[in-house]
Amino acid sequence: MIKNVFLGLALFLSCTLVSAQESTTEGTGDPDKDRQYVTDQLRLSLYSQPNSSSSVIKLLQSGDILEIEQIQGPYAFVTAPDGTKGWVKRGFLVAEPTAIIQLIEEQKKNAELAAEIEKLANSKLVIDQYEKDMDKLVGQVDALETEKQQANESIAALQEQLEAKQAELDRRDEDSAPPLLVLMDTSKKYWQYLVPIVLVIVLLSYLVSKQIVEARIKSKFHGIKIW
Repeated sequence: MIKNVFLGLALFLSCTLVSAQESTTEGTGDPDKDRQYVTDQLRLSLYSQPNSSSSVIKLLQSGDILEIEQIQGPYAFVTAPDGTKGWVKRGFLVAEPTAIIQLIEEQKKNAELAAEIEKLANSKLVIDQYEKDMDKLVGQVDALETEKQQANESIAALQEQLEAKQAELDRRDEDSAPPLLVLMDTSKKYWQYLVPIVLVIVLLSYLVSKQIVEARIKSKFHGIKIW
């Protein structure tokens, strides 16, 4: 008796549920093609006709997104993800993504966030290392500038020393130069005056020599001029 009562209640609840579904979604589907999901832990048959006695086109996996084309009683004409069309039982469809899909999507988001965090952490490490390298390079540049300045000062000091040494050597050369070299240096400086003087001396020497030679010839030939 009790068993029959329970069976009657179960049958009544099933009929009530089916009637409620038919009253809310009776007729054709939404013009925008409502999308629903196959419930969890299920392989749903895709029939060629709106009854379970027709041939099964394929089995749909839990979480497959179906586009609702038409509603007919407890069945819905749908389009599968691969484009296959057929009829499925509406009682096994839900409007929201299944828990498995939500879990997979959350895991994917978490993985993407973890990758982004790791990327940002690596970027921070790269930036910190770059700043350290830049500080090191700036220090090296400053040290090189200091060494350059010291080298320039050393070069200037050496040039002054070389100039002083060269001046001292020049003075020594002038002091220790032979008389002939001194005479040559003097000649180079005053050649425009020495050349006329030398020419006058040579001319006078020639005239004096000529007179002496003529006087000797006259005395030898008793005053007779022979040329």
